[in-house]
Amino acid sequence: MHRLLIVPALLGTTYAAQAEQKPASETDTAKQEYRTRADAKAADKDSLTDALSMPALNEILVAADPLDAQVQTLPADYIRGSARSDMAEALSVIPSVRVAEGASSSRQQGDIKPAEFSIRGASPYQNRFVLDGAAADNLIDPAQSQRADNYARVAGHSQGQFIDTRFLQNIEVSDTNISAREGGFTGGVVKAETRAYGGRNEAHVSYRGTSDSLTQLHIDKSQEREFESAAAQMPNGVPGEFQPDFRKSEFTLDGATRVGDIGVFAGYSEKRSTISQKQLLTMDLDNFLETGQLYTPSQSRELDSKSRYGILRLDLLDRDYELDASLSYTNFDEDSFLINYLDSDFVGGHEGINLSVNYANHIGATRVDANVNAGLTTDEHQYDSHTLTNFKSTSLFDGSIIGGLGDLENRQRKLGGSVTFTTPISAIWTTDYGAEIAYLDYEQHRGQDFVAEDYRLDYSQTPLPDPIGPGSYAPSDQYLSRVATYRAGDIAFSNTNGAVFGEIAADGHRFFGSAGLRVERDGLLENTNAAPRLKAGVYLDNSRNMRLIAGANRYYGKSFLAYKLRAEERRLVEVRERDNPDDPLTTVEDRSEYDYRDLDTPYDDEYSIGIAGTLWHGDIGLTYVRRQGKDQIRTNYDGGSELYNYDNSGSSSTDQVDLYWRSQPFAWIGADWGVNLGVSWMDKKTDARYGDDEKGYNGTAADEDVIFEGRRVRRSELPARDFATPVSAQVDIITSAFNDRLQVRNALSYTDGYRYLLRDGTDLATGLQRYDIEKQDNTLRWDLSTRLRFLPGDHSPYIGVDVLNVTNSRNVVRNEAGVQLFGVGRQYWLEVGYDF
Repeated sequence: MHRLLIVPALLGTTYAAQAEQKPASETDTAKQEYRTRADAKAADKDSLTDALSMPALNEILVAADPLDAQVQTLPADYIRGSARSDMAEALSVIPSVRVAEGASSSRQQGDIKPAEFSIRGASPYQNRFVLDGAAADNLIDPAQSQRADNYARVAGHSQGQFIDTRFLQNIEVSDTNISAREGGFTGGVVKAETRAYGGRNEAHVSYRGTSDSLTQLHIDKSQEREFESAAAQMPNGVPGEFQPDFRKSEFTLDGATRVGDIGVFAGYSEKRSTISQKQLLTMDLDNFLETGQLYTPSQSRELDSKSRYGILRLDLLDRDYELDASLSYTNFDEDSFLINYLDSDFVGGHEGINLSVNYANHIGATRVDANVNAGLTTDEHQYDSHTLTNFKSTSLFDGSIIGGLGDLENRQRKLGGSVTFTTPISAIWTTDYGAEIAYLDYEQHRGQDFVAEDYRLDYSQTPLPDPIGPGSYAPSDQYLSRVATYRAGDIAFSNTNGAVFGEIAADGHRFFGSAGLRVERDGLLENTNAAPRLKAGVYLDNSRNMRLIAGANRYYGKSFLAYKLRAEERRLVEVRERDNPDDPLTTVEDRSEYDYRDLDTPYDDEYSIGIAGTLWHGDIGLTYVRRQGKDQIRTNYDGGSELYNYDNSGSSSTDQVDLYWRSQPFAWIGADWGVNLGVSWMDKKTDARYGDDEKGYNGTAADEDVIFEGRRVRRSELPARDFATPVSAQVDIITSAFNDRLQVRNALSYTDGYRYLLRDGTDLATGLQRYDIEKQDNTLRWDLSTRLRFLPGDHSPYIGVDVLNVTNSRNVVRNEAGVQLFGVGRQYWLEVGYDF
């Protein structure tokens, strides 16, 4: 089976089998040669799972469909998976994609949670994720990170399903001139399709792993002592910043068979990680004088993380219509604690279930595609303790904080469906029209009261009690000054999102294009939005090999439960305070609360022009895209009401130029080869930050002036700090030899001149924050993956070796507070498996 030859040319373009000669009638046209794109995809699906020879492959790739020319499709063998096997790694070969800089950091190689990524400069949580036709987005609070002050919040993630990409047969990415069929994004649309039964029984089992002993780690010299001690020089927070000791493993089991008229594919994977961390820090002046480190860590702990993913897909076979269903399940748990908080152990978790049923058939000349889906997404934290006691007059290093944040769970339930009709009007004109609807039910659940207590010393007493340390007094000498009770109960919302859309497309001898309109109802924010989509192009030669494409489009983004949840939290919180031990506790208003205000749905306007076609036995494209983000959500503080609120003050501007070339499969020196090249330049300006303290809508409002390179500018005019590498280049060379028994992937990644936005204190003349640019070095990384099957045929044991950063280059990632972060050095992953 020549797996290398699984339609690598589909990487840049979606193809449809079309004939050049005219049909005898328009009815024949509708049913045969001018099949819809959905028909073409269904036909190609069988080819993707069969052993293809080179002539058979070329028969499929008769003509490119210009209307989908900017949908990029990654077949299974072109999906990267040597490091994390997550969606971010898989899509890193797409020029428009930027992966979180810290995903490859040497400091956190024990992480197994999927990395975040951005498409076209948008927020990482503003991509639309679709698994087997059903949306798999997390609409609860995806920007929230794990923090020590998450009294009423739970860490989230942009992806509702932590998909294992090894179970996918292809991934489609729409990032420019996106059809009116798609909505709920300002970045891009990521559609993943699970592998299906391909006509024969098969199974696969594998185990792979790595550890710190198989890894070279590059650490800034100023942090080497902290890193080796597995504890940051900070008195509190969550662990995990430094992970010198780690073990990671991945187990997969999957198979496909036929049961009667039903094709079955099932897969299960489990990723595990163990890291060592220090929980308690002590202040050590002698150590400070010797090493410059104020805090000395102690009490090493082992923390485990587990990520499980299971998928079942069923296809009804041998019918003149299509019917398939898939059920996926994801579960992620990680052990943790709060630094220097006694008895603060907790488990953070994410869980998701996604059910999707797809039906497709023809009614006369019209193709009908229908989907029904349901899902559940849960983010939660579970602390051992439901009471947090803070002795304010006791030093943190004398055990001033005891306990945890209780249990809190965010749930999202959905029930939805969609229908699309595709009707060819003539040999040139085609229409797409349809509707989708999704009922969403949100709930924040707290099963038991969580109480935060503050104690402090009465400094009015004379004499003061004897201290137990410099400025530190015994807990028994302090009185209860504040009690915040987060009552057990539920905060619930429900809303219905809907959309109708229509699009007409033409593909003539010389010109082609489409015009569409999508009208969406944002049920959470109660907005109705109209998004026009326009695309036009011209063939540049008689053979229609090269084409010029231009477009103007609007995309409305997603809205999140967090916008309303923050304000609703107020009714379940009671705060009581007193100023001295003789006064009673009286109820006061929580000054950290939010007030809800009406919001507009954020959107992006896109303008693009590009050229695409075939060159040098491959597909080539050059595209310029400008995205202007408007009405983005930010956090604002109202000094009058002394409350926080969300507003639409955020904005962004992104210019991007993409160049790609993807070869047709070719034979050379006794092996089969495929090449994928992508280069991208980006210039992005935004007020949004995605660090630990600020993440998009949780960030500072944009209407604040700052000093940048000596000039007073709006914060929104600052260059982007995250997901904004100016120049990125990716080259994958895939080789298959000895009748597919040896498979080799060489992956080269290059970045040029990353600009780090440096916060440089306060400007004395204006009192505004001052920013400057610190140029980062170029980087070049070479990853090598090999897989060797011991036996000929379909059944064989195999071994695999993945080598990340073969040359052990000291590649910069970013700069944080004057400390340089580096990517992982040389790392070995070892794998054993069996193909049945």
